[in-house]
Amino acid sequence: MKTFLIVAASIAFCACGQKGELAPSEAAQKPKEKDSASTITIDHDAQQKAHIAVVTVEAKDVTQDLTAAGKLTVNEDQTWRIGAIASGKIEDLTARVGDSVRAGQVVGRIHSHEVHEIRAAYQQASVELERARSAEAYAKRLRDRAQRLFELKAGSRQDVETAETELRNAQAAIQKAETERAKERVHLTDILHISVDDSTASHGPEDDVPIFSSAGGVVLERKATIGSVVNAGDELFTLSDTRSLWMIAAANEVDLSKLRPGQAVRIEVRAYPDREFSGRILQLGEQLDPTTRTLQIRILVPNPQGLLKPEMYATTRVPQVGKRAVLLVPEEAIQDINGVPAVFVRRSPTEFEPRAVKTGRHMNGDAEITDGLNAGDAVVVKGSFLLKSQLMRRAIEE
Repeated sequence: MKTFLIVAASIAFCACGQKGELAPSEAAQKPKEKDSASTITIDHDAQQKAHIAVVTVEAKDVTQDLTAAGKLTVNEDQTWRIGAIASGKIEDLTARVGDSVRAGQVVGRIHSHEVHEIRAAYQQASVELERARSAEAYAKRLRDRAQRLFELKAGSRQDVETAETELRNAQAAIQKAETERAKERVHLTDILHISVDDSTASHGPEDDVPIFSSAGGVVLERKATIGSVVNAGDELFTLSDTRSLWMIAAANEVDLSKLRPGQAVRIEVRAYPDREFSGRILQLGEQLDPTTRTLQIRILVPNPQGLLKPEMYATTRVPQVGKRAVLLVPEEAIQDINGVPAVFVRRSPTEFEPRAVKTGRHMNGDAEITDGLNAGDAVVVKGSFLLKSQLMRRAIEE
C-alpha cells in the first residue's frame, strides 16, 4: 500500500502497511511524525461542513473491449498518382501540397518537343488526305470518261476496267490517309489534350501538354519542380480523397475469433483524446507476423470533417467482446497531487490518507482503478479537494 510522504515543499509517495514487522529500533524512530505526514485528520463537524462523502469500493462487471494499436493511412481505393504523359520540361505547376483540386483541373504543364513531331505528322496526314481526295476525284472523272467512250463504241472495256482500278486505288489511299490522320488526332486531342487548331509557333501554349487531375482530392505529394525534365510515365503528383481513411492495426492472435469483416469499431487518436471516431473492419490479413504474433487488419474510417490525418497513431476499440470485474470510482474522487493521480482512503472515522492509484478506462463519469486500491476500501468521492488542500498546506508549512 502506498501513501504520500511530505518532504520539504514537495509531496511523494511512501509505502504503508508493508509486509513484515519493523525492528524495535526502527519502530521507535518517530512513528508519530510518520502518521502525521501520511494522514489527514478532520473531525465530524468539519466533514459535514465540507460535505465529505465516502463510498466503499466494489468490483463491478463491465463490458470488455478489444483494442488494437495501429496508424491511419490513405484510402488506397481513393488515392491517385498522376504521371507525365509526355517527355519534356515542367513549365508550370499550379497545385501545391495540401491544395484541394477537382477532377479534370489543370495542375501543371509540360513543354514537350514531341508535340512538334506529332503535330507535323498530323499535318502531313492531312496533306496526304487532301492529295488522295484530289486523286480520287481525277480517277473518277477518268472512269466516267472511259465509260462514256465505251458506251459510244469509241473505247474498249479494258480502258474502263483500268479506270475502275485507278479509282479503287485512289479510294484506298483516302482510307489510309484518314486512318493516319485520325490516329495523330487522337494522340493530340485525347492523349495529350491539345487542340489541333492551335497556331504553330515555335514555343508557346500549343507545345505545352496540360497535366490534369484524374480525380478530386487533396495533393499529398508533389514530386516535380518547375524547370525539371521528366519522362513519360514519371510520377508527378499523389492525390487522395481524405474524406475516408484506412487504419492499419495489429490484432493479437488470441483475439482473432472476435473479429470479422464488416464489424463496427471505435477509433481513438492522440490529437483528440476526448473524442471517438467510427470505423468498420474491411479485411483481416492472411498471415500472422512471426515475431509479434499479430494479424494486420484494415479498417475503413470515415473522415468527413478532415480532422484525421494520414500517419496519425490510433487505437481501435471493438466493444462488447466480453465482461470483466473492475474497480470503479467516480472521476471527481481522483485528485492530482504533484503530478500523480491519487484518492483519499478513510482509515478511521476522522482519519484519511492519500493513496496513489493507476487509472484505466473512463466510462460514464467513472474511472477504472487498475492499481492502488482493493475491494472494500472506503474512498472519499466528494470533498476530496478539501483533503488535498490540507495536505498541500501542511507541505508548505513544513
